[in-house]
Amino acid sequence: MNNSAFKLRIVTPAKIMEKDITYIRLKDSTGFFGILKDHTNFLTVLVPSLCYYTSAEGKEYFLAVDEGILSVRAGSVMITSKEVFESEDAEKLAEIIENTLAKRNQEEMAFREMFEGIERSFMEKTIKLVKENP
Repeated sequence: MNNSAFKLRIVTPAKIMEKDITYIRLKDSTGFFGILKDHTNFLTVLVPSLCYYTSAEGKEYFLAVDEGILSVRAGSVMITSKEVFESEDAEKLAEIIENTLAKRNQEEMAFREMFEGIERSFMEKTIKLVKENP
């Protein structure tokens, strides 16, 4: 890790990632802000936004952050969010988000159809029971 690097931890329900970075730019309700090594302790609520960080190797990575919490404590940064997408390429990031949302929509549709089938079966059995026992 180079002298200006610090730890970034990204925590979502699906995964925990840890990176060595030298800079990160994020957004809260007051606007965009940046964090460098040895930033003072800090806590804020993130808003959905496209952000980026620079790795310890000097590469830039884009982050699409859903709303979440950012904390800077003891020289490390932690983002806690329900969803964070990452890519070196902004266009690829847009594609990743689009594919994830399309998959999620398909899964939600399948769940709705399953739930409707259960509901329909329940109603049919209830009607049959009422007719058999007036």
